[in-house]
Amino acid sequence: MNPIGLSQNLVNALPSLARTRYENIFKVFKVLKDKDNSYYLYNINNKVIIPDNLDDNVYSTIVISRNTAWTTLSFKLYGTIDLWWLIFLINKPKDIFLARSGESYKYIKPIFIDSVLTNIEQQINA
Repeated sequence: MNPIGLSQNLVNALPSLARTRYENIFKVFKVLKDKDNSYYLYNINNKVIIPDNLDDNVYSTIVISRNTAWTTLSFKLYGTIDLWWLIFLINKPKDIFLARSGESYKYIKPIFIDSVLTNIEQQINA
C-alpha cells in the first residue's frame, strides 16, 4: 500500500467531493496491484468527534413524527442528504438506518454548518 495522505479532493486522478460528504474525513491511499494496475482506498481509521461543549445556541432539536431515513432528515434540515452523518454523530442513536418516530433529535443549526465543516477540515488536515 502506498500512502498518499491526502483527502480525495487533492488527488487529481479522483473526482472531487462536495465538502459536506462524510468521505472527506478519510485520507486516500493508492494500492498498486502490479505495474499497470492500481486503485485507491480510504483509510477509515479517522473519525469525527463532536465536542460535548459546543454552545447550546449552535443546536436546535426536532421531533420526528414518523420513522425517517437519516438522509431524508438531513435533506429536510439542510437541503442535502450529505450531512446525515453529522446528525447521526451528534445523537449517537442505536438505529443506524432510521431516525425513530416520537424521538427528539439534536442538530446543528444550518447557519453554523459552514463553521462546523471548516473546523472539521482543519482538524483532519492538521
